[in-house]
Amino acid sequence: MEDFDSTNTDTQSFLDRVKESPRTVSALIIILIVAAAVYAFSGEEQTGNLVDEGVVTEDTVQIAEGEVAEGELVAGEEGDQEDATASAEGESVTREAVSQEEMSAQSQALPEASRNEQGYQETAQAGDGITHLARRATTRWLSENQPGYSVTNEHRIYIEDYVQNRMGTQGISVGENMTVSYDLIAEAVAAAGQLSDGQLQNLSQYTVSLS
Repeated sequence: MEDFDSTNTDTQSFLDRVKESPRTVSALIIILIVAAAVYAFSGEEQTGNLVDEGVVTEDTVQIAEGEVAEGELVAGEEGDQEDATASAEGESVTREAVSQEEMSAQSQALPEASRNEQGYQETAQAGDGITHLARRATTRWLSENQPGYSVTNEHRIYIEDYVQNRMGTQGISVGENMTVSYDLIAEAVAAAGQLSDGQLQNLSQYTVSLS
């Protein structure tokens, strides 16, 4: 009992000293702040080590932060946010339009294709997939028609992807013919005309395939 009373008395004396001494309280607060800072620093250092060691990759971090994963052609929320930011700052994104003459020259350099009332009849060559046929048909259509807006390579990428997605993803054989519908291309062109600056910016990385 005496030991218990002695312990209680010591505890009370310490608490009384803390209450009566503002310096002691301040010292305790400073110690807690320093301890929290050391803990936070050690957590950041551990995360950095994970990235360096390859446990956490930069791609994983980007996906976790909500960025568009590589390979998605059509932009989502990130593109809209970039567009909103540019508008708020009074900036506009300028891209080089593809002239009608340039489009016609590209069309003339393509392999010959027959046509019917429904669309262009494209013939698969070695290494071709449906995307290649969609690209050739899109180039022909744009060289012969006025879409109503200045077409850029970003628009063209969107249009050919739109057409390809609706034609399918199956493999095709050399010499196989497929009809690319005029109406489908026109529908894709109209949809491309509604893209925002942010969405077009996200498509810029794919335009190298048109060169």
